[in-house]
This record gives sequence, C-alpha cells and structure tokens, in this order.
Amino acid sequence: MAKSKKPGKAKAGKAVSKQQKLAAEKAYAGAAQMSRGEDTLMAASEWNRASQAAAESGAVNVATGIGALTTSDHMSLLSDVAANNALRDMSQGADMLAISQSITSMSAIVRAMSAGDLARGMELAGMAGQISVVSEVTLAMDMPALAQFLSEMGLRMKAFAVGDIGRSHGTVQLAQSISASGQRVADFGADEVQDGMDALAAAQVAAALSAEQAEHGQEKIAEGLADLAAAQAARDVGRAMALDGLDDLTQGAGALNQAEEMELGS
Repeated sequence: MAKSKKPGKAKAGKAVSKQQKLAAEKAYAGAAQMSRGEDTLMAASEWNRASQAAAESGAVNVATGIGALTTSDHMSLLSDVAANNALRDMSQGADMLAISQSITSMSAIVRAMSAGDLARGMELAGMAGQISVVSEVTLAMDMPALAQFLSEMGLRMKAFAVGDIGRSHGTVQLAQSISASGQRVADFGADEVQDGMDALAAAQVAAALSAEQAEHGQEKIAEGLADLAAAQAARDVGRAMALDGLDDLTQGAGALNQAEEMELGS
C-alpha cells in the first residue's frame, strides 16, 4: 500500500515555487527597467551632443554677427569721411570755377584795354606823320620856327604812339597770361568737382555696404541666439532624460537585488 505525502511538505514546496516565480518576475522587471534606463541615458547623450553642436553653431553665428556689425560701423565711418571729403572737394571746386570766371572777365577787360591802346597808338602815329609833313611844308615856306615846333610835336606824338602800341602788345600778353591762369584754375576746379563726385560715389557704396553688413550681422546674431536657446532646451531635455535613466537604473538594480535576496531566501 503506497504511502501518502505529508501535507506540510507539499504546502512548503508550493510556497517556495511561488516565491521563486515572484523573484523571477521582479528580476525580469528590474532588468527591463535597467535596459530602459540605459536606452534613456543613450538618448540623453544624443540630446547633449545636439545641445553642444547647437551651442557651437550659436557661438559662431553670434561671433560672425558681431564681426559684421563691426564691419558695418567701419564702413559707416568710411562713408561719413568720404561724404565730408566729397562736400569739401565739390565746394572747393565750385569756388575755383567762380574764381576762374572772374579771372576770365579780367582777361577780357585787359584785352579790351590793349585794343584801345593799339587804336590810340595808331591814331597818334597817323597824326605824328601828318604833323611831320606840315613841318616840312612850313620849313619850305620859310617859317623855320613853326617848322621846328611842328617837328618836335610830331616827334613827341610819334613817341606817344610807339608807347601806346608797345603797351598794347604788353597788355595782350598780359591778357593771354591771365586767360591761361584762369583756364588752369578752371581745370583745377573741375578736377576738384570730379574728385568730390568720386568721393560721393564711394560714400554711397560704403553706406550701402554698411547697411548690408548691419543687416547680415543682425540676422547672424538672431540665428546665433536661436541656436543658443535651442542648445539650452536640448541640454534641459538631456538632463531630464539622464535623471530618468539613472532613476530607472537605480530602481532596476534595486529590483534585481530584491529578486536575488528572494532567491536566496527560498
């Protein structure tokens, strides 16, 4: 006749089997939680790398923007200097052209004076010749005193004529010299005006470049600040995920320890 199993040993075996099952479930849950924590830490690492890349990009963009703004300031300063030079050159050129016109007017006046001297000299020369002829006639008529007087008067008038004609020649040369000086001043004035126009064009180009660099700098700084904000956000997400991952690892390790203790206790 077969012997029956004792009820106490059967119950103890069922209890041990149940405890081992709970230990295995806890161990599985702990391992899964630790695996989830490792995945979370890896994802947090990716976020941290993205944060670092965004921070580096932001720093470069901000530095580029600041450099562009500095260039804009320099170009603006150059534009102001060029504009001031343009105004100075154009003002000086206008003054020189006005002086040139005055010199040209003086030349015309002197030239008119030379024409008057020449006309007077020629008239005196003609009168001197006529008086000389009359002197010779009066001498032939046996009037030596009158002839002498007329001869001396003719010589004086001839001298006056020679002087006026010579002065007219000198005045013509003076008028030509004055006219040449006026033309040189006019050329200088035109050159100054052209320099002023060139400087003004350069000022406009520098101002346009300054505005372009300022806009570029502001855009780069805005991009850089956005990158830095994104880097901070990514850093925060990475930090939060790292904390979650560490918490999962800690809890998972605790569960594994409990499972091991349950195994030992069974």
